[in-house]
Amino acid sequence: MPSPRPRALGLSTLALLLGVLVVLPGCRTDSTPSYIRLQGAAPVLQGAPGTRAVLVTFWATWCPPCRKETPSLVELAQKPPEGLSVMVFSHDMDMAAVESFLRGPPAPALHLRLDEDHAAARAFGVETLPTAILVVDGQQVARFSGSKDWSSQAMRRLLEKLSHTGEPGTAP
Repeated sequence: MPSPRPRALGLSTLALLLGVLVVLPGCRTDSTPSYIRLQGAAPVLQGAPGTRAVLVTFWATWCPPCRKETPSLVELAQKPPEGLSVMVFSHDMDMAAVESFLRGPPAPALHLRLDEDHAAARAFGVETLPTAILVVDGQQVARFSGSKDWSSQAMRRLLEKLSHTGEPGTAP
């Protein structure tokens, strides 16, 4: 007896299956932020905060994506996960531009420095703004390119995991 021929899917069944496939990934509301894993020693940071992990951010007041992420970056700096500090290197030419943009002196938690000659950016291989590099125990762990929502729950969880273990998803 010949085997039955496979039934062709009806157009409505196919549309339903495609709809389910499209909707399923949309159910995740808190995906892991994108980053690139790094390995190797970080350049020495003069005046770096004395924490185990430092998020080194390269930024400028004249950079639209930098301006967009500033509120969440300030929030992260003021309320970081345990053991993490933020250090911002600004590509602005003078502190007056930074203070004008921030409407006052930078929050001390930003540990903001001017990088007028871009020496720090070159040392970290930064070519675009904004870029952030997570340094843990003197080692480069992750690079984040483009504007990020530093205060999102997903980002805070990722930074906490990376800054405590160096690996996302592993226990400290």
